[in-house]
Amino acid sequence: MKAKMMVVCLGVAAGLVSMNVRAATDSTTFDVTISITPSCNISTSGNGAPTLAFGSHDSFQTNVTGSTNLIVTCTNGADYQLGLNEGLNAGAAGDVNTRRMVGVSTTPDNTTDYVPYQLYQDSSFGTVWGNTLDTDTKAATGTGAQDTHTVYGQVPSTNFTVGNYQDTVTATVTF
Repeated sequence: MKAKMMVVCLGVAAGLVSMNVRAATDSTTFDVTISITPSCNISTSGNGAPTLAFGSHDSFQTNVTGSTNLIVTCTNGADYQLGLNEGLNAGAAGDVNTRRMVGVSTTPDNTTDYVPYQLYQDSSFGTVWGNTLDTDTKAATGTGAQDTHTVYGQVPSTNFTVGNYQDTVTATVTF
């Protein structure tokens, strides 16, 4: 009986010991970081290929206007500049002041004729839209959402050979 009592006492004592023993711990901290870099995307409205269409006019019109939109989406807080080059048919390479559309009709043949035009940042046709940073580009700050920029165009005169004319301008966002 003494042996049984001793086993019970040892069992109780072992239980008391294990209740008072605690697991050891250690801890540390760590940082969680991310760096958001500026990013921009430029697109055109509609089906991805908008046209600044001046429409159809007889040869006696002046200051014919039209417009189209460019969509820029930039990281919130990212500064950017939106530029338009001189087009494919400028009178002088790199000169946005000599933009012109080339004739694309063969009957009558106007493929050697050009119609001058200009692109502007404002509806009052006061600020020519070019591609030289900090000079004639349009500056803005990204919002994280789509920002619409209207391109305003003007043809000073329609006194040219009958037919269709066109040019291709490249828009660039620099951020």
